[in-house]
Amino acid sequence: MPKKRADAPEECKWIYDIFSGEKADRALELCMKGYTLKKMAMLTPMEIAELLDYNELADAEKAARRLREAAGIDSKPITLADLRKRQERVLKTGIEEFDKKTPWGGVKFGIIYGFAGEFGTGKSLFAKQVAAVALSQGLKVAYFDTEGTFDVDSSTMEGLFRRFGVPEDAYTRLYVYRPMDTYALIEQLKELPIDVDVIVVDSLIALPRAEFRGRSWLASRQQTILYALNILQRYCHLNKLVIVTDQVMDIPTMFNLKRPAGGNVLLHTVHALFMMERPSKAKTKGKMWPLDVPGMSPEIEIEYEIRPDGLY
Repeated sequence: MPKKRADAPEECKWIYDIFSGEKADRALELCMKGYTLKKMAMLTPMEIAELLDYNELADAEKAARRLREAAGIDSKPITLADLRKRQERVLKTGIEEFDKKTPWGGVKFGIIYGFAGEFGTGKSLFAKQVAAVALSQGLKVAYFDTEGTFDVDSSTMEGLFRRFGVPEDAYTRLYVYRPMDTYALIEQLKELPIDVDVIVVDSLIALPRAEFRGRSWLASRQQTILYALNILQRYCHLNKLVIVTDQVMDIPTMFNLKRPAGGNVLLHTVHALFMMERPSKAKTKGKMWPLDVPGMSPEIEIEYEIRPDGLY
């Protein structure tokens, strides 16, 4: 049995059932920074190798197996009944047609939702609104503000908080991250507190699109986006709710089509992807439709209105 350090916190004692020597010391440092057993068990062998300085990937794979066994995370199949029970948590968004027309009657936990649209379509407002609803129900929210649009003292946030009756203690349950680049975004996603219930990334594409310039960097950009989405998918396995917003790009056709700027990576990884449009910037009316949403026809349109205290 590896010798336990006297200064190891009680919540980190599990380390000595899995690691020894320098690996145990390094794992203890990570645990004291918030890497709980369940959080460590979410890591891939390559991530474990990087964090704990394994020279051989095979050793990191063995460590990953021990971590998942200790955390009760395994590859056994789950019954349909258990899956349905696990996925029944839903938040009503406060947008009447969205809550009425979507298959789940709102936004469901365990799913990554994507909302793409031009500026002014209300996608960031939708993300803030979901955060406000979650806070009103006593949940913890992590909000990644990559575009600098989140201001808790703004009239918009004050209006949303009033509308959904967000209590004062919500300020201690809302974690706002402002990553400066894609490296910071990835690291902050990996280091999220495990007890966060709702994760919002607004927007997912902004940083990679600015940093990876030119077609020669396209593959690297898409790999970075895919890695971020992969981390978010792992949080979905823990039944977290994930909202990501995305910018759009023009498709040169006679109809001037627009598509999510995340490309095929986004299309194949986000579980429920919506397009948002506001035909006239002089009017408050907008519409969204499912670009790829299970159980929804792409012909369905959801109308909404932008008001000072959110979307209706």
